[in-house]
Amino acid sequence: MLRSMTGFGRASLDASYGRLTVEIQSLNRKHLEVSVSLADEFAPFEYDVRKWVGEAVSRGSVSVRISLEPTPNALDQLLPDANLLKRLKKSWDQVAKKAGLSAKEINLPFLMQYLPSSKIKGSIGPLQVCVKEAIEGLLAMKTAEGQALAKDLKHRLRELERMLADVQKHSPDATQKMRTRLHDKIAEVMQVGPELEERLLREVALFAERVDIAEEITRFLSHTEQFQQLLKGDLVGRKMDFLLQEMNREVNTIGSKSMDVNITRLVVSMKSELEKMREQVQNIE
Repeated sequence: MLRSMTGFGRASLDASYGRLTVEIQSLNRKHLEVSVSLADEFAPFEYDVRKWVGEAVSRGSVSVRISLEPTPNALDQLLPDANLLKRLKKSWDQVAKKAGLSAKEINLPFLMQYLPSSKIKGSIGPLQVCVKEAIEGLLAMKTAEGQALAKDLKHRLRELERMLADVQKHSPDATQKMRTRLHDKIAEVMQVGPELEERLLREVALFAERVDIAEEITRFLSHTEQFQQLLKGDLVGRKMDFLLQEMNREVNTIGSKSMDVNITRLVVSMKSELEKMREQVQNIE
């Protein structure tokens, strides 16, 4: 099913070491871009988090925030080792003394930079469960918004097909009017004899063929049919964007070829509808 690029998912889980909370937000982006903000205890698993997100999302700007509220029993695992902290402080005091620096600068925030990150044994299991649940929530919202986008796009596609049908109605008249107008205009400025009349009709026929829009109409209908099929799938945003560019190209050609005022008005309306569709497609994964 069609999926939007915007969405939000949140999950919480009570583990032995505390309460895990994962929040994932996705916004529009041409390619996949994942940013991860997580508690220091889970720093070794950042690659895994990125991998889980990449398996579920193909493009968009995805922000993942993982927080931990430790239980009282887990604090001993999370806090730095006091003896290690003392040894580190003593070593840095000696370095400061040799370098002629003040030992007062060797404070707790400074020392924490050189302590190994606290690790929670076996934490990847609960972390994976929580992240996957948040991803499911994200995908559910993206799918719900995708359905709304699909409904709007289907409506606009029907409008385009209706307007193209009107263009087809006016097309034969427009071609005939152009042929007649061109013939009369040339006849006004020159004396038309039998030989010239034959050549003139041939030239008029060739010109009328060049300004005929039947080919553009056929291609446009082919694009709308392909677009209809894409509405039934997923991960089709780029393909839709390409088709809309091609549809806009055909409409522009129809407008440049036709001198009929009715077709010109329809072309303006079709271009407006295509632009609205393009804006919607920018939000499709």
